[in-house]
Amino acid sequence: MERIAIPHRCCLFSAAAGFAHPAGRTSLAYLSSSAPHYPKSRSSGVKSFLWRKPQEKLHQIYRSAMNLEVEFFSSQPYTPPDRPINLLVVDFDDTCTSEDTTSMIARAAITAASKKGADPATAFAQGEEKLHWLVQNYLARRGNLLDEILPEPPLEDELEEFDMAWLGDFLDRISEFDREMNSVVIESKILSGVKKGALTEVGASVPLRPGCLSLLKHAVDSGVPTVVVSVNWSGEMVAAALSQQGLPVVLAGGAGGTRAGVEGAPPPLGAVVVYCNELEYFGDVSTGGMKRRCECAADKGRVFDDLLLGIAAEGHAAEGGVSVYIGDSMTDLSALISADVGIVMGSNQLVRQVASAAGVAIRHLAAYPIDRNATKESLDNGGVKQEDVFASSGMYDEVPILYEAMTWDDIRAFLFGPSFKRQLLRKQTSQELAALASGLKAHIHPPRVLSIAGSDSGGGAGIQADIKACAAAGVFAATAVTALTAQNTQGVSQIHSAPADFIRSQIRAVLEDIGADSIKTGMLPSIEVVEAVADELSSRGTFPALIVDPVLVATSGDVLAEAGVAQALTGRLFPLAMLVTPNVHEASVLLGGRTIADVAGMKLAAQDLHALGPQWVLVKGGHLPLDAIADGEGLSGHSAGGGEGGGNGAGAPQLQASTGFAGAAAEVVVDVLYDGTNFYEMRAPYIQTHNSHGTGCTLAAYIAAEMAKGSDIPSAVRASKKYVWRALERSVGLPLGSGPQRPMNHSYRTADWRTDLEKQQKEQQIINAVPSGTEDSSSSTRNIDSGTIEVASQQQQTSAPPRRVPNVVDLRLYAVTDPLMIDSSGLSVPEAVSAAIKGGATVIQLREKNCGGKEFTARAAAALAQCRAAGVALIINDRVDVALAIGADGVHVGQDDIPAEAVRKVLGPDCILGVSVKTEEEALAAEAAGADYLGAGAIFSTSTKDSSVIGLEGFEEVCRAVSIPVVAIGGVGKTAVKDVVSVGAAGIAVVSAVFATGQGSDCVTQAAGELRQLVDEAFKEHHRK
Repeated sequence: MERIAIPHRCCLFSAAAGFAHPAGRTSLAYLSSSAPHYPKSRSSGVKSFLWRKPQEKLHQIYRSAMNLEVEFFSSQPYTPPDRPINLLVVDFDDTCTSEDTTSMIARAAITAASKKGADPATAFAQGEEKLHWLVQNYLARRGNLLDEILPEPPLEDELEEFDMAWLGDFLDRISEFDREMNSVVIESKILSGVKKGALTEVGASVPLRPGCLSLLKHAVDSGVPTVVVSVNWSGEMVAAALSQQGLPVVLAGGAGGTRAGVEGAPPPLGAVVVYCNELEYFGDVSTGGMKRRCECAADKGRVFDDLLLGIAAEGHAAEGGVSVYIGDSMTDLSALISADVGIVMGSNQLVRQVASAAGVAIRHLAAYPIDRNATKESLDNGGVKQEDVFASSGMYDEVPILYEAMTWDDIRAFLFGPSFKRQLLRKQTSQELAALASGLKAHIHPPRVLSIAGSDSGGGAGIQADIKACAAAGVFAATAVTALTAQNTQGVSQIHSAPADFIRSQIRAVLEDIGADSIKTGMLPSIEVVEAVADELSSRGTFPALIVDPVLVATSGDVLAEAGVAQALTGRLFPLAMLVTPNVHEASVLLGGRTIADVAGMKLAAQDLHALGPQWVLVKGGHLPLDAIADGEGLSGHSAGGGEGGGNGAGAPQLQASTGFAGAAAEVVVDVLYDGTNFYEMRAPYIQTHNSHGTGCTLAAYIAAEMAKGSDIPSAVRASKKYVWRALERSVGLPLGSGPQRPMNHSYRTADWRTDLEKQQKEQQIINAVPSGTEDSSSSTRNIDSGTIEVASQQQQTSAPPRRVPNVVDLRLYAVTDPLMIDSSGLSVPEAVSAAIKGGATVIQLREKNCGGKEFTARAAAALAQCRAAGVALIINDRVDVALAIGADGVHVGQDDIPAEAVRKVLGPDCILGVSVKTEEEALAAEAAGADYLGAGAIFSTSTKDSSVIGLEGFEEVCRAVSIPVVAIGGVGKTAVKDVVSVGAAGIAVVSAVFATGQGSDCVTQAAGELRQLVDEAFKEHHRK
C-alpha cells in the first residue's frame, strides 16, 4: 500500500491538553495497558473489510481518514511544553543503514588483497572462503552463548520484573564475546591490504534508511549535540557514509597515538561526531589490525555516559532537557536504558527478547507521554486518574521503558515536533565553526600539547621555544617547568631545578583539567626528575603520545643534566615513548659514548636506541660534519617535500647536495627516522646562521603539535623539519644578542623580521648617502637634489640582501600524469600515482586540462593521500586554487598561466613553485619571482604537448643562467638521460614513458623503476667527473 505521511501532531496525540480535553479519552485508550491487544481483537474484521476493496478505493478511504484526523487534532487548543534536547546519540549499522556494512569492509579488503597476487581469482575465492568461515563461526558461537545465557521467551506476552543485575551480567558476557570475535578477525588478517581512502568510496555507496540523514542534518542545524556511536570496524567508512549528502562529520578518538575516548567532555556543535573503531595502516595499506575504540555494548554505554557527564560538567544541559539514544541491537541496550528517551529502530526480535527477559518494556513511540512534568493535581482536575494515564508509560516507577519506531520520519516527527523544539544552549564561536568546517581535526577539544621542560631566560629554547612552536602550528600549549635557567646567547650561567613533587603536581594539574593530546619532554636535569615524570605518567595507566627530546647539552656546549640522567632516560622514559629525538651527540651519550661519524652510524644508533623501548627513533644529524653526510656514491638530487625527503625501507634513496644550489644551500643535513623496520632519511639544505639556538626543542615541540592534530609520525616529522628549516632561513642575521647561539624567529609566518630589518637598513643607507645641502638662513631647510637621492638608491641596490633559499624537491624522476593515458592503462589516478611512486618517482605533477574544479579537487586529494604516505611531493599543474584547497606541496605554472610572482604571493614562502621556461630571460625572471625550480624544454619533440624544441644546447644555457635546479621536459626517454644530466639537469620529467607503458600498475611501476635506475646511474657518473 502507498505510504501516506502522517503529520507529527497525529503521532504524538498532541491534542490531549492535560488529558482534560474530550480527545484525551481517545489518547488514554491508546496509552492504556490494553492498547497492544486492540489490533489482535480487530485484525480479522479489518482484513475482511480491506480484502474486498480495490486498492485505489483503499487509498481514497485512507487519505480521507487521515485528512479528518489531521483536521481534528490541528484544531485542538493545546500548546505543548518547550523541551530542549541535550544530546542525540545514534547507532550506525542497521540503525542508520538498511543493512550491516561489516561485510562490505571485508570484501573491499579481499578485493584489494587479491589484486596483488599472481592469480587474483583464486586469491579472491580464498578470501571469500575465509569470510564465510568467520561469519559462520561468529553465528555458531553467538548462538551457543545465547542458548546458555538467554532464557526462553515466555509463552504469554508477559513482562518479567526488571532485573538490572541479570541484564548487566548478560551485557558483560556479550561484550566479552564481541571483543573476542574482533580478535579472531584481526588474527585472520582478512582486513589487510585495503588502501587508505578506499573505504571512503565504499562508504559513499552504503545504503542508508530513508530520512536518516535529513534528521541528523536537522539536529545539527538546530544546535543539538549529535553523535554516532558504532562498533563498526572503520570510522573512515562510517564518516563517508554519513557525508553522502554533505552532512558535516568529524571523527573523534585517539590522534597521534593518544588513547581513544571522550574525556568527559561534550561533543562540539556544528557537525556529527563519530565514535568508532579504525583499521590500522602501515603507510597507506591496512595491516589487518584495528584501533579498538568501541567494540561492544559496554563501550557504547561508556561513551554515552561520558557524553552526558561532559555536558553536565560544562553546564550545557538545558533545564528540563532530555537525552535521546537511537539503536537497534543488543549492543545498544545499555545506552538505550541510560537515555531519557531510548528508541529502538526497526524490528530486531533478539533485542526485544533480551529486553523482555530483563523486564524492560518496549512500547510504540506514540506512547511516550506528551508532558512528563504533568502532576497528579493537573490530571485529577481534568477528571482523569493518574494510574490510567501512566499505567503503561512507567513515568513514576523504576522500570525502564523503551520506545520503538519503524521509520526515521516517525522519529523526526517525534523529536522535532512542537514539544521537542530545540533551544540553542550556546552559540559556536567563529573559531569553533572554522575548525569543524576544515575537517582537519577530529577532537572534542582543541589540539593540546603538554611540554615538560626547562625555562630559557633568553627565550630561544626550552619551554619558551615549545610554546612558540605550538602556537605556530595552531596548537594549545600547556607546561610543566622542570628547571629555571639563566642563559643568553653567550651560554648558560646558572640552573635552578624544580622539586620533583612540584613537577608531578604541574603535570597532574594540566592532565586532570585541560588535558593533552601529546606530551613532549625536554630538559630533565636530574635522575629524580626523570623518575618523577616517568612515575606520574605510568601511574595514569593510559596517557597521550609521549615525545622524548633527551636534552643533555645546550647548543652552546653547557651541560644541562647531571650524571646518570642518560641512563635514567633510557631505562624509565624510553619504554614509555612514542618517539625519541636525540641529535648525534646525544645519541652517542645515550649509547655509552660510541662514535657516530656518518649516516650509516646514525642508522645503527637508531636501531640500538629503538631496542631500548620507544616505538620510533629520530636521530638528528645536524651535528655531523657535512662531509659525513654523503653516502660515498655521490648521488645528486634534492630532498622531497620542501626540506624533507627519503622513503621507506633500507633502500631509501641516499642523497647528496645538488649542484643546483649555490653558497650555503649547496650543503645538506640529514636526519634518520626509524620505526623498527623501515628507515626514513629526511634531508634539507644546510642553513649557515648563528640564529640556531633551540632548534632541537622546536623540532620536537612541532612534532608533538602535529601529532596532537592527528598526524602520523612520518608526516609530523616532515612538517616539523619543514617549519624549522624555513624558520632558520628567515632568521639569518637577526640581531638578537651578540653571542654565537642566537634565537630564531618562530613567528616568521606572521612577522618576517628579516625583511622588515632589510627594508629599514635600505632606507637608512639611502639617508646616510645623501650629502648635506646648503641651508637657507631663514628656513633651516635642507635642499636635497633629487638626482642625489636616485644615485644613493642605485648604490643601495648594489648591496643586495641574502638570496631567498628555495624550497627543495627531489626532481630526479618527475612523473607528470595524463588522464587519457592512465585511463587507457585500466587504472584510476590514485592507482597510477601509487604505482609510479612504487617504481621510484620522486615527485608527482597532477595535470588535468579538461576536468572541472570539483572533480579535479577530488582526484588531487586522492593523489595527495598516496604521495603523503610515501613522502613524495605532489605538484598541481596550473590550478593554484586546487593546490591550496587540498594542501598540496606546490604548483607548477607555464608562461601563459598566472604570473609566477603572483602565484608566490598567494602560496606564501613554504609551498613549492615550479615554472616552465624556454630561454635564459624567462629562467632569470622566474627565479627572481620566487620559483623553487624550473622545467625547461622541450628538449626533444613530444606527443603530449605542442611545444617548440630548445634542444640540449638551449637547456644547458638555462641551467647555467640560474642557481635553482632545472628539470628536463619533453621527449626525454631512456637513451637521453645521461645527456641531460651531463649538461646540468636535476631530473627528468616524463609522461608517456611511465603512464603509457601497458595495462595495469605493474607496467607503470616497472617503467618508473627502470627510468629511476638510469637517472641515479647518470648522477653517479656525472659526480665522478
